[in-house]
Amino acid sequence: MDNEAVAAHAADRFREKYELGDAPISDLNDLLESYVGIDVAIVPMEPGMDGMVVHDPHTGQRIISAACSQSPERQRATLAHELGHIELGDYADGGLIQCQVRTPQETRADAFARHLLVPAKGLEAYLEGQALAKGQLTEADISKAVRYFAVSPALLLIQLERGGWLASGQKEAWRSLSVPGLAARFGWSDEHRASRVKSATQQPPMRIVAEAVRAYENNLVGLEAIATIRNMDVATLRDEFESNGIRPKQVNPRPRRFGRNK
Repeated sequence: MDNEAVAAHAADRFREKYELGDAPISDLNDLLESYVGIDVAIVPMEPGMDGMVVHDPHTGQRIISAACSQSPERQRATLAHELGHIELGDYADGGLIQCQVRTPQETRADAFARHLLVPAKGLEAYLEGQALAKGQLTEADISKAVRYFAVSPALLLIQLERGGWLASGQKEAWRSLSVPGLAARFGWSDEHRASRVKSATQQPPMRIVAEAVRAYENNLVGLEAIATIRNMDVATLRDEFESNGIRPKQVNPRPRRFGRNK
């Protein structure tokens, strides 16, 4: 099989393993952390770098990092791309993959992301459910599909073309479409703006934060350590913990002995 077929098969296998069917993945971050067991970190990155994956061959622990972004669709595609490296066994020396050089592995991971986020069967079912016919899609239809699958128009158009849904010249004509532009024209700007706030916000791995909170409750770390992990000031974190009843456990001191041992 070529890279495209290998990637599509891997994406189908992943969806089957986690019983995702052909529906859109509403929260990819939560899927990875809560069900797949991969830590996800949303962090600032240097320009030109969207994400990376780290794999510890000794513990099996995996961490996917994606850049804070004003484009939630691009961030989702990055997470899916990095997941593709894991599912396809693309482990670099030292367990670190930085996706900056266009290699066959990078192209294959891109294809995995496309098929994971917009599966061919799911796309077909959605479009047929909208009573749409091949070659007769409109810009409004593209907007609805972009919103439904939460992907960029560019990614969607590739899958539409592969499925034979586009008329001649439509892919090229719609190449300049953007999510903000579609959202503004078709009435879902407020929704997209809220998604942009989330994708631009730094977010540490949920498991690491939960373990740090347990350590705090057991008097093993202070508020400062957790505030550093969460990139927030100590006073704000203290207020959050107090309002939710999160406090260190009371330690009962050992009673002092005043007599002599015989």
